[in-house]
Amino acid sequence: MGAATRAAVTAVGAAAIALAGYLSTDALYGVVVALGLLFAAGWPRLLGLPTARGGSIVIGLAAVAALAVVRFAGFGHLGLVAGLAVVAAIVHQMLRRDGRPRLVESVSGIVTGAVVTISAAGWLAIEVDRTTPALVVTAAATIAAAATVTALRAPIAVVGGLAAVVGAGVGLLIGFLLGEVGPVAGALVGLTAGILTAALHILFGQFPASGRIRPALAAALLLVLVSGVPVYLVGRLLESGLPGV
Repeated sequence: MGAATRAAVTAVGAAAIALAGYLSTDALYGVVVALGLLFAAGWPRLLGLPTARGGSIVIGLAAVAALAVVRFAGFGHLGLVAGLAVVAAIVHQMLRRDGRPRLVESVSGIVTGAVVTISAAGWLAIEVDRTTPALVVTAAATIAAAATVTALRAPIAVVGGLAAVVGAGVGLLIGFLLGEVGPVAGALVGLTAGILTAALHILFGQFPASGRIRPALAAALLLVLVSGVPVYLVGRLLESGLPGV
């Protein structure tokens, strides 16, 4: 799977979150669960971990548990899920019967993947706490726009700069149209999304496994999922009255 295809997957994943956030909480829940499980299936293989199948199971369980906790108990309980994910990763290593080569790398890789899927629960927290569904649309749309830019065949510096500009521009426009967000917050969210999208696009393009389907899906969906908590925090700032917004 080439760089352009990975960029397209990122854009489609972000667009799916934007559409689901506009429709309903149930739709958003279903989309984030699906994207989290796709990520879980490919992340250990992207990193070349020695226990890919077991690692995918731990990460997938963390994804489902985090979304369930946010929906039924609230965002503040995500720390418990993160702690249990670390315990699960360690227990998984204890059950290995292959001599446990690359133990530290395996544990850290699985825990990192679990943190990504747990962060994805922030997308749902925005809806549950009624911060503003408009923020989901704004953030996801800027990620999709920036990811589309990274599909261009151009020098790295050009792609990175253009992704940041396009992300900020799209965020500014959507923030202006959706008054609940505002142009300043929209532009800042878009600028951040553009920079991170370009950086991750370049980074994961260097991984040998990024050309295979499942690892490439994980690389493409990482930014979409990990943005959940940062976007939620921006929503909390908006709700409390961010100066100048």
